[in-house]
Amino acid sequence: MTVKRIIAVVLIFLLGVVAWIVLGQANWMRSQQTSAMLSASVQSLWGAPIEQTAPELTIKVPGTDRIRMISPSRNRIDVNINLEQRRKGLLWYPTYTVDFHGRYEVTNEARIAQDIRLYFTLPSETATYENLVLKIGEKAERLDTLIGYSFYRIIPLMPGASEAIEIAYQTRGINSWTYLLNNGQGLVNRLDMTVKTNFIDIDFIDGSLSPMQVDVRDDGLDIHWRSSELITRQNIGISMPQKLNPGPLAARMSFFAPVCLLFFFVLITSICVTRKIDIHPMHYLFVNAGFFAFHLLFAYTIDLINVHLAFFISAIVSVVLVVSYLARALGETFPWKIAALGQLIYLVLFSYSFFLKGMTGLTVTIASIVTLAVLMRITAQTDWSQVFVKRPREA
Repeated sequence: MTVKRIIAVVLIFLLGVVAWIVLGQANWMRSQQTSAMLSASVQSLWGAPIEQTAPELTIKVPGTDRIRMISPSRNRIDVNINLEQRRKGLLWYPTYTVDFHGRYEVTNEARIAQDIRLYFTLPSETATYENLVLKIGEKAERLDTLIGYSFYRIIPLMPGASEAIEIAYQTRGINSWTYLLNNGQGLVNRLDMTVKTNFIDIDFIDGSLSPMQVDVRDDGLDIHWRSSELITRQNIGISMPQKLNPGPLAARMSFFAPVCLLFFFVLITSICVTRKIDIHPMHYLFVNAGFFAFHLLFAYTIDLINVHLAFFISAIVSVVLVVSYLARALGETFPWKIAALGQLIYLVLFSYSFFLKGMTGLTVTIASIVTLAVLMRITAQTDWSQVFVKRPREA
């Protein structure tokens, strides 16, 4: 292989890099435009991320006009979250329904009778609520009218007396669910909170309070927060698991494709050098096109069929194109089986690692080390000083 041919192969490789960058940008912009158009639509239909605050309790300081906030003397909260992934366009949205049931206890610790002011705000004014319940003691309160999706009640209490407050509703949300524990008071008394989910792959919002206990069921989790007296400014937050989104996946695979092609070029060049097979830059150009066909076909079939099925159809088409071409173009002496194995590793396996969260870097590292070991072994006896010698033209 002459220096001119090496330069030609490098230019062909750079041409492929430009093509993949253009395809990756197209996939990314298509996904972002779809997300911008559909996110508002999904939220209007299904609701926004839910952020529920604890009840706000205040009393009037005796002998003054000042208002002081107090914390419930008991907090018993049960939440049931049912996740349902919904797809629109190239994106999946983690929508869910939530059943909220909070039971609180308020105590008058003053030596005189007090009016406890209860103020409770529902998470969103745009959401839809079902089975909305407010009970103070044994008395169910009517909630015919809500001001700003909030309600206000006065609870008269004698010195040392306590009263139970029960609040429940059902609604829908997306992406995450958050509970603000204490409205900035810092103290949470007798906390007993359980969140039940119908999924196991769970994540907690950054900066949120870690659970004290997690029980695994066959169909989900029971997550518990319990404390007799908790001083914290952290909240409780759960992120819904994100399903693999085809659009961003296709974009990331396109941006990574030059690495796959580089490995394959090195493999093909090593085979041709050790077996003295004459390979022309045009052969590299068609191999480049065969690799590009995989990402192009994958990018435009994920709109129509399952993402895994689209991946394997695109992989089969690309492998058949490249291997059949090399076997026919370079003759019987070319080991097409090794080329097929190389493409399965460098194109198919590398690309499929994007389906597995956090595994792409490890996959590439292991494959790189194995490839290096194999190439060092098969080229150890190669006289490189003769490989790049310019041979005289035949008459």
